[in-house]
Amino acid sequence: MDDIEGSHDMTTVQVIFPVLKGSRRFIIERGRRWSVIEHLLLDAVSRGAASAADLAKQSSLPRRVVVEAFIRLMRAGWVEITATSRGPLFQITAAGASLVHYEQLPSATVREPRWRGFAIEQLSGSVYRGRELDLYHKNQIDSHVGENPVVYLSASDAHDLEDMGEVFTTIEGEDEIIIGVDRGSEKLAERYAIITVKDGEIDGLPGRAPEKLRTAVLNAASQMSARLAENGKASAPVIAVREPIEETPATTLGAYDTTDLVVDGDDHWRSLDRIIAGASERVIIHSTFISDERAAAVLPLLLRAAERGVTIDVLWGQDDLSSSTRSSQVAAAKMQAGVHEAGRTGSIRVHPFSTNSHAKIVFADSQKGWNALVGSCNWLASDYKSFETSFRLREPTLVGQLMKKLAGLSQGRPGVWNEFAIDLAVLGRKIMDMPPQRGRKVPMRLLYGSDHARLVLKARDDAERRIFALSHRIGITAESLTLLPALAAVKEKGIEASFFYGRTTGPLSGAAGADLVRTFAEAGVQVEPIHRPRIHAKVLGWDDDHLAISSLNWLSADPSESKPYNEVGILVNAPRIADNYIAQFQNAVMP
Repeated sequence: MDDIEGSHDMTTVQVIFPVLKGSRRFIIERGRRWSVIEHLLLDAVSRGAASAADLAKQSSLPRRVVVEAFIRLMRAGWVEITATSRGPLFQITAAGASLVHYEQLPSATVREPRWRGFAIEQLSGSVYRGRELDLYHKNQIDSHVGENPVVYLSASDAHDLEDMGEVFTTIEGEDEIIIGVDRGSEKLAERYAIITVKDGEIDGLPGRAPEKLRTAVLNAASQMSARLAENGKASAPVIAVREPIEETPATTLGAYDTTDLVVDGDDHWRSLDRIIAGASERVIIHSTFISDERAAAVLPLLLRAAERGVTIDVLWGQDDLSSSTRSSQVAAAKMQAGVHEAGRTGSIRVHPFSTNSHAKIVFADSQKGWNALVGSCNWLASDYKSFETSFRLREPTLVGQLMKKLAGLSQGRPGVWNEFAIDLAVLGRKIMDMPPQRGRKVPMRLLYGSDHARLVLKARDDAERRIFALSHRIGITAESLTLLPALAAVKEKGIEASFFYGRTTGPLSGAAGADLVRTFAEAGVQVEPIHRPRIHAKVLGWDDDHLAISSLNWLSADPSESKPYNEVGILVNAPRIADNYIAQFQNAVMP
């Protein structure tokens, strides 16, 4: 900021960036919902009448908070005051006693449709209410910028698909929750925001605009000011700037047990069986590929769940639809035909479109909350005989975030919201609002797209003893993405670097692969093909406590900035998780 403010005084620059503008008819549930505190206090008086002072002391809450909660509970008819020798006490009524054991207290809400406008800026993806930004059609821009120098900021590929969950959060009012959207085919309109920067101060951005957007705007204005200082102000130039905004998902303390790491083929089949069998309402499977044989093997598990009333959605992400085979699309159609023959079309939907994502995820509810399996296994194409690795995610915040990303993948075209995508966005937010899991917690964060490449650099910088990775394939991108950063760490810190793969891919033939292995071995980096067991795991680890489990082939894929959810994984930092994992792998490889 100091550089921006001090270098080019009295310079006014106008920064223009693209925005998607739209309006939808949202289904809004209005009315106050009961808080966890209110539920706990109702539970407390269900065990016996108590005074406000007693309850404030037991709960460590201010007495005022306790009294206000009981006033609301009395208005609902669930609590009453009774006079005793100890003074007035709160006691539960019959109506309150009939509800206190519910997971959530019923709210007095009404549902109503409302048209609401919104705008999504395409640099960082932040969302605004209809009139928070001044927006212009591209044909109106010239008449609004006047003689001032202008900088155009380009849209980020990462925000090609809007986050419906963020739209819902932004336009909800107090005591409102969006539970649906009337389906509309109208696309979002392309508009432009014009922001003025004078002496390092921004005018025209709402105060809640994210810091990364403010930084991008200030940097662009600073570049223009510097150019004016060099070339003079004889004319008002126009420049275009692509301001990269890197986004790293936040680290969260997540529920963890050593059994949450799912390793090898047998364990994956058991985990799939278990997560489907434990579901009571919903199962969602995203498999990159679907094969006839494996779909036939999994279908009985799904049909048994459907008999219990579970709703099941199957998605796939194969992106070679230009090929003559379209194997997953054909297999998906056959699988849906099998569902129809079994009379379960209303319960099981095998979606006919590709998400074009390489992610491999299974979501399901359970008695203890929602779970997600994330990792390397193609749940509807694997023969469950390869060495796979996935992670069982149980923390509601992370499961819900991942569900919201799947909603984006299910959208199809930008700006067109289908009912299924809306359903997943609403469900994702609902999961995120669920109480945190109890028990042991460790730091973990989700990984998307190009975040994988940044994680390799973090491993290079942070590793003190070793780096290792498993990858189904090795290709020509292995050098730049993974091997060269590891080599830098080997040279600088003398750490151990080991990389294991199952097969070569693309232009990297067997001979070329052997040359690459030899070259890096001479430099101190072990690159080793493994044929037994077949490797399909996609894992990066360093030292003892850091392990990333993903859908990304660390030695062949080039994670794309333009398709951020093409690859999905999770980084878990837990005592000895990496050390135990590599020992398990080495045991599997031993003859």
